[in-house]
Amino acid sequence: MSDAIAPTGTGFVFGVSGAEYAQLAARAAQTLRAVAPDANIDIYTDAEVPDRIFDQVHKLEMSWFRPKFEALRRARFERVVYLDADMYFLADISDIFEVLEEFDFAACHNQRRNSDWSNTLWRRPLPAAFPQINGGLMGMRKSPETLALIEETERALQEEKLDKDQPVLRELLFLSKLRLAILPPEYNFVEFRMAESMNENHAAPRVLHHWRLRWHITHGTQQIHNIPGYMGPGLYEHIKRLVANDRNLGAPKVAKIKPYADTGVLGGLRFSLERSRRKRWKRKGSSD
Repeated sequence: MSDAIAPTGTGFVFGVSGAEYAQLAARAAQTLRAVAPDANIDIYTDAEVPDRIFDQVHKLEMSWFRPKFEALRRARFERVVYLDADMYFLADISDIFEVLEEFDFAACHNQRRNSDWSNTLWRRPLPAAFPQINGGLMGMRKSPETLALIEETERALQEEKLDKDQPVLRELLFLSKLRLAILPPEYNFVEFRMAESMNENHAAPRVLHHWRLRWHITHGTQQIHNIPGYMGPGLYEHIKRLVANDRNLGAPKVAKIKPYADTGVLGGLRFSLERSRRKRWKRKGSSD
């Protein structure tokens, strides 16, 4: 059931179950607040969170593994962007709300489209030209039609005891008349190693979305306390240079930026050392 108050304005929402995910969402919200200080940021959760980080904290109606749909359904905003907890924000993404003035739904494609996960179907085969979206960042303009899509996805997951929402969303979006906007991958940048080959001509990542940020919850590894420590300071500084030189983020002048995975002696050595470091982290975890 949607909240009774008519939605107005724009805002971001998180939806999480459990104290550990709530803590992770609070950390993600802090990085979003740093780049978008005036944004409305709410959370729907069954756990305690610091009030100062979020504009409003809402109690979940149901604690389960996909509270994202309740967060979208109940959001107090007319145009809303849902965000996963395992995210780190490098730049403001509020221009998605402008997209939602003309489109009903907005999301990025799943970047690992040849995986078993991405090729899981729900009720019928679909063309590869209409792949899954990544459900970690979804923008929606509230209407009877978009709310019906969210409610149907919730119903299918619960009644059919499904463990994946992307196949359902893919099929429902394909069969709907909704206007779907596909956002560029930098708005939900999952494969951060792709940034190693980027120079000043590439659009900078706005959002780093990495599953290892939640592996201490799902896999029992040591918690990653910050993205720069995990990826290594060199690559993180390279990504920051990309952000600072992105015309679409207001850069007045664009400087030359060498790809981080440079084949030169010093660049190649630094690249190799930090990749080795990530491999060790993958095996053991780290809190650097």
